[in-house]
Amino acid sequence: MKKVLNWLGGKKGKGAGFSLLSIGNLLIAFITYLRFAEIAQIFGTTWQTDAASIAMVIPILLQQVIFTAFGAVFMPVYSKVILQKGDTAGNRLISRIINWMSLSGALLIGIVLLFGSSVVRFIGPGAEENTLVLAGKILTIFLPVIFLNSIEGILHNFLIYGKRYGLVSFVRVFQILVSYIIVLLGHESLGIMVIPVSGVAGAFVSFSICAVISLRLRLHYQLTIDPRDHDFRGMVRLAMPVIIGVVTGFLGPVADKVLASFLRTSSVTALDYASRIRNLIRIILIQPIIILSTVSLAKIAAENNLKKLKSELSSFIKYFSYYAVPVSGILVVLSVPLISILFQRGNFGPEQSQRIGYALAFYSPWFAQLGIGRIVDRVFYSLKEPIIPVIIGIWGVMANILLNIILLQPLGINGLALATTLTSGAKTLFLMYFLRKRLGGINGSDFIPEYLKILLSTVVMAGYLLLSSRLFPVELNASLSERIFNISLSIVPAVFIYVVITALVGSKTYRIYADVVKCKLLPGRKHPRV
Repeated sequence: MKKVLNWLGGKKGKGAGFSLLSIGNLLIAFITYLRFAEIAQIFGTTWQTDAASIAMVIPILLQQVIFTAFGAVFMPVYSKVILQKGDTAGNRLISRIINWMSLSGALLIGIVLLFGSSVVRFIGPGAEENTLVLAGKILTIFLPVIFLNSIEGILHNFLIYGKRYGLVSFVRVFQILVSYIIVLLGHESLGIMVIPVSGVAGAFVSFSICAVISLRLRLHYQLTIDPRDHDFRGMVRLAMPVIIGVVTGFLGPVADKVLASFLRTSSVTALDYASRIRNLIRIILIQPIIILSTVSLAKIAAENNLKKLKSELSSFIKYFSYYAVPVSGILVVLSVPLISILFQRGNFGPEQSQRIGYALAFYSPWFAQLGIGRIVDRVFYSLKEPIIPVIIGIWGVMANILLNIILLQPLGINGLALATTLTSGAKTLFLMYFLRKRLGGINGSDFIPEYLKILLSTVVMAGYLLLSSRLFPVELNASLSERIFNISLSIVPAVFIYVVITALVGSKTYRIYADVVKCKLLPGRKHPRV
């Protein structure tokens, strides 16, 4: 066990880092799925699950602020401090950030305790009184997560900068595993409260392990609060517009829940479940490439090498698109049967599979471009220019809310999902346009033809999926084994068709991935640069 941990704790290159993060995220997604499936089986979609969904909005928002906002601006500032001033200055910066985040977390907990009931009423204005009362109680239990996540987010970034990708994955896997075990052991005695209790327990264990590991890796913590440090003030200045952008951007999902609360009971839960499944897929598809790009782009920007920065951006877009676009195509066509296979048991029946599956289908094109938008975001942050992403994010929220209102009546929760997909795609295009103007080009001649080849191959694959779904329909009331067999007849050949088509159209990314696979199978072969 010690040897395994030592290997996980070693510094890794980009290729090994991507593999470790991907494997870790697969484990995280799998255990998260087991936990989610257990909750769905026990509680189904009821007013109680609506209450849990409403209560989790604020903790998730704060988590997004910590991991997205501070994570995005921390890496460029920390990279420059390490490059110019060394490890001692880097430790001072991290210590100040941790201390101020601790104070801020305590303040936020106090504010939520005072105004928690008003918050849940704002998020679920159409919900019944018993739902809102329960949501307030669940929110109170969730509050320690605010403090724990605020500090852990910075420690994660410290480990990521040091290329300790295996340790980051290990900590996150252990966190969700603890949470899942508590759901299994405590759902009978705790009831719906097992959801927040398990979340807090997992966050506490994850924070404790992350703190111990960081200290062992020579993070010298100092009890310093003085905010006059030049680097700290610079990071705060960068963080403020990003925080505004993240908070504003989160108004879209809040608006989704507000509008869904006026639909029939369990609509909030159905939309939330679709969003959770979307986030599970995001963890697998997008999170590893975002973590790697954050570190890589920040270090290149600190060197002020714009040519290398554009080349790195193009490479990340191609690597991400090759696997994310076809996954989007599969989900658009097969979301309903996939949901039935993954979750349909206990109190979760065919009706829930259809409602959540259709919503996920409208979310699915979101995966094909979200990673690109996040990578382009990271370029702006690495250049310490967060204003444009923030402005585009604010525009996106307004457009999303407007589309929500337009699409809610004809499409219900599916309209809310479609609005998110459309505005997210538009934001990605705007980000790329303004980055192109800022850098004088973004190597579009390199990645755009490649993306079009990937898209063409995905369209051909989707055509096969539509045909096979008619030839081998998945009946929701059929046995689990029959549903798995029929959907396998669609997905397995579809993936083969996609890979063959990308090879036939001359995809460069296909050749890179094919060479990586050959190197794994033939150890004597020279490994390609990824």
